[in-house]
Amino acid sequence: MKIKITYLLIVVVSFYLVSCSGSSSKDDAAKKDSIVSPIELITQQINKNPNIDSLYKQRAELYLAIGKTEKALADVRMALQINSEKTEYHILLGDIYLAMGNIELSKKSLINAFDMDPRNPEPSLKLAELNLFLQDYEKVYLYANKAIEIDNYNAPAYFIKGFAHLEQDDTAKAITAMQKATQNDAEYYDAFIMLGKIFDNKKDPIAGNYLKTAVRIRPESVEAHYNYGLWLQEHGLFDEAFSQYNALLTIDPHNKAAWYNIGYINLVYFENYNKAIEYFTRAIESDPTYAEAYFNRGLSYEQLNQFDNARSDYNKALSLKHNYENALKALERIENK
Repeated sequence: MKIKITYLLIVVVSFYLVSCSGSSSKDDAAKKDSIVSPIELITQQINKNPNIDSLYKQRAELYLAIGKTEKALADVRMALQINSEKTEYHILLGDIYLAMGNIELSKKSLINAFDMDPRNPEPSLKLAELNLFLQDYEKVYLYANKAIEIDNYNAPAYFIKGFAHLEQDDTAKAITAMQKATQNDAEYYDAFIMLGKIFDNKKDPIAGNYLKTAVRIRPESVEAHYNYGLWLQEHGLFDEAFSQYNALLTIDPHNKAAWYNIGYINLVYFENYNKAIEYFTRAIESDPTYAEAYFNRGLSYEQLNQFDNARSDYNKALSLKHNYENALKALERIENK
């Protein structure tokens, strides 16, 4: 199992300073002039106080959050030029280099941070993450264990160890480490999701408890609702599955997988073919290249003896997915109907 490491970025919430004076015909222009972005506000402060290192660090974080890595790099270098003793600046430098794809300089910056402040768990944690990305598992465990030595309740360190064990196909150790993460942080969403998937692969019904907890932790997560909904579906709990998929669709109305799964349940388990057609159609509207949705809508039409519609959908599925065996067999089956 492979993952792509994504470091935490600051979520920038834009805010507005709006002047309410003036006539209604001038309101739009006045509002436009009064909008000040967080970056602009910090830039104004830097212009007034060019030797305050923390301001450059704050602006670098904002630039990094919106993908302007060159500007972020320039700002963190300025912060370091003013004050090179701040561990957090070296960590940020490592994050920026990683975002730029420069693994070696990222690693060097994080090692500098680690050497400067060996009692700070963050450099160890990020070095563990980086080495997980590089699949250098010996170093993953080295740095994760260092983070745990500093803070025995460091849930992310246990999670990273668990992921490394999983990539090395040691499921038992992966479970132990990730359960430790959830014991140390009862709101650790990623660990609950992963444990749910691991136990589901083992056909252990406890998977449902982990996936349900993930939904509780992040009720606005499409991933959480989908994973739990699919688990419920696979265990024949269709009404509960519908509830999860419908919650998902309120968050993401164009989620083709949720529409498809509801259609599939109506087709296969409820034999409600008109409903199935309705939901497969919504899946197709969400993704007009969804071959499986065309095929299953074709099956629904076939069950209703609407053979022309079925034939059309089977042919469309075949055009989207060449040599689609199920579609070929279906076309043969209704050839003379």
